[in-house]
Amino acid sequence: MSMQPKIKVLVVDDHPVVRAGLCSIVGYQEDLELVGEAASAAEAIELFALKTPDVTLVDLSLPDLSGIELITILRRQSAVARFLVLTANAGGSEIGKALQAGAHAYLFKNAPSEELLGAIRTVFRGGRYLSPAVGRKADEIAVRPDLTARELEVLQWLVRGHSNLQIAREMAVTKDTIKFHVGNILGKLGVASRSKAVALSYKLGLVQSDQR
Repeated sequence: MSMQPKIKVLVVDDHPVVRAGLCSIVGYQEDLELVGEAASAAEAIELFALKTPDVTLVDLSLPDLSGIELITILRRQSAVARFLVLTANAGGSEIGKALQAGAHAYLFKNAPSEELLGAIRTVFRGGRYLSPAVGRKADEIAVRPDLTARELEVLQWLVRGHSNLQIAREMAVTKDTIKFHVGNILGKLGVASRSKAVALSYKLGLVQSDQR
């Protein structure tokens, strides 16, 4: 009878006690295999290439690079690897940045071990997991493609209350061109109206309040 392959897990955290605890939790599971532990981004990059983990647990605060920068680098090495962020930071902007970088799960370090293990298994199966503590912010931190420089310029005119025709005159292009850009903006932000795009742009930090 063939055995199910174990989920290979890499732990990246610069705090020895936290890292040891995470490694212990992972190591005791029959379906998980701890393939390495790293205290820095440099160590993680080396181990990631050597061990090819299925799921990497990443602390956002590392001594050499941020966890977000690390995930961005590691994603270039593997299109199938999964990343789970563990942090004490509850800021909505950091959550959004982590998900945009390629994180598949976001948990706080005070999460129960059962929640952590469930998240590892969920992301390994191709899912995404947000701790209930951040779930209520899902509308603000949904992963969306970046807006182009031109789309950001149009968005800045939208928040000032300009119509498509007014924006077209300001940017010296046709009204149809602006209509096309506005459609792209709404689609990328996942909203159905200009007013919702404006509101969401503030939440995501795409525009500043003095741009009205």
